[in-house]
Amino acid sequence: MTGSAIPPFFDRFGAGPLLIAHRGYRACYPENTLCAFAESLGRCGMIELDVQLSADRVAMVFHDDLLTRTSDAPAVAAQLGMTGLALRDWPFAALRRLDVGSWFLQADPFGTIRSGAVTPASLLASMPQRMPTLREVLVWATANRLPLNVEIKATEQSHGERSVVAVVIDEIRKASAVDLVLVSSFDHDLLRACRDHAPEIALAALQEGGHLPDLLPYLQSLGVVAYHPEDSLVDTSLVASLRFAGVHVNVFTVNDSIRQQQLFAMGVTGIFTDFPRPLF
Repeated sequence: MTGSAIPPFFDRFGAGPLLIAHRGYRACYPENTLCAFAESLGRCGMIELDVQLSADRVAMVFHDDLLTRTSDAPAVAAQLGMTGLALRDWPFAALRRLDVGSWFLQADPFGTIRSGAVTPASLLASMPQRMPTLREVLVWATANRLPLNVEIKATEQSHGERSVVAVVIDEIRKASAVDLVLVSSFDHDLLRACRDHAPEIALAALQEGGHLPDLLPYLQSLGVVAYHPEDSLVDTSLVASLRFAGVHVNVFTVNDSIRQQQLFAMGVTGIFTDFPRPLF
């Protein structure tokens, strides 16, 4: 795959540094919620979010396999007489009963409440937050013309079956959001399935731990437009070789502004960050 063959997803961003809000503005608002996405507007060029399926096959925006870290699932499970706490075991109606926002006030995971970057009063005004569906976020993003990186979670649910791809593709098409969406995953078989079912949708390969052998031919065989490595895997030669071949490089997750500037100086296209804010 040459540079001329790559779909034009990244053409809209121009040559400047691209900040990608990691699960929205999650440093100051509860991750993967509509309020975290809304607060990202004007701070980033794209939002990253995570998608997995409910028990009744609804595409839900949520990161973890288990519901416990960022919701009141144990209390709701007791009310409903449910024993499992994995998202894949809960139907849509039960998931919508969860409060996926108020945990942030107690956890203050980035210390932004303590530092005064965000106030408890402003957070309380937007509570409770309900778990969004992919459909809702696509409608919102389309209205705001804000590109999305939709990461399909590589969970036990996705291993060995590809129906999650069909659901995600169907939602993207129904929302007329094909041009706004970049689909990524650590499960590269999911990317192959997406490529086979919807070659018009741009794809990106996530990678951590180490690069795969023969990286560039491998990425070309996947048909991806971008490579998303963790920060520790990135150096100048990697970025130069991939960018020369027409593959964009977007690095996760980088919150330090000095490191961000170093990476952009190397030639990376974008950086995933929990603190979306202008660099220069």
